[in-house]
Amino acid sequence: MRRLIAAATLIMLTCCAAAACGSAAGTATTTQSSAPVAPSLRGFRPASPGVLTVATNLPGPGFWDGNSPSTMTGGFEYGMAQYMAKALHLKLKIINVAWDGLVAGEVKGFDLALSTINITPARQKVALFSIPYFASNQGVLVLAGTRVTSANARTLRWGVEQSSTSYAYLTGTLKPLQQPRVYQDQPSMFAALAAHQISAVLLDTVEVLAEAKQAGGALKVVGQYRTGGVYGALLPKGSPNLGIVNTLIRQMESNGTLTRLDKEYLVPEFGQDPDTIPYLKP
Repeated sequence: MRRLIAAATLIMLTCCAAAACGSAAGTATTTQSSAPVAPSLRGFRPASPGVLTVATNLPGPGFWDGNSPSTMTGGFEYGMAQYMAKALHLKLKIINVAWDGLVAGEVKGFDLALSTINITPARQKVALFSIPYFASNQGVLVLAGTRVTSANARTLRWGVEQSSTSYAYLTGTLKPLQQPRVYQDQPSMFAALAAHQISAVLLDTVEVLAEAKQAGGALKVVGQYRTGGVYGALLPKGSPNLGIVNTLIRQMESNGTLTRLDKEYLVPEFGQDPDTIPYLKP
């Protein structure tokens, strides 16, 4: 896979940030080291003393393997969170939060969020973002046997997740002839596709690949749109920890941690390299 972003080419993307939203919390602890925190990581100020609180929106196959914080067994972003907590000598606490509130800057009481969050200008107005750690495009998920081409894509009945970059691309660039159906969460959207209520789902390529693999042949990713999207860690407005989070991401890229997590969790979850999915023209 070639989805990881080289540290030397990472561009600093900054913004503003958060406020208030409920969450369902769970904890996972990492091994604590007796060695001192590295000088470049000193000064991290956690929201809760002795704890690194990482927010996400579950489920997230491949990135977060588990249906709740207490049942987490692995995943690309979960591995990133574990690495950060260990490097900072903090216990790790994962909280499951509402997606809309997270990207709207309404969640509070956390240090950073890792949740396949595309960095966009609108989100940069309400939250701080780290340097990117993953590249993403928009994939097309359909029932097996459905044909999608650049010519017929606008005629389909699309499903899309609320407050997502997929919605923005679908309505702003692709502009289907039928009003797309908007869903509050991914499970509801995938269920609608399986029930033939919609013709196609637009979502990050890596996420639809994971869903297609789980469907055992009933669903297929037939194409993707090149959008140049990138994932970053989201931090609350005014967080003093952005520089240290960026340092940790650069460390994970340079020491091979991101590559290891990619091979361990994402390649098996997707079943194929996202770069092999054909590109469609909007």
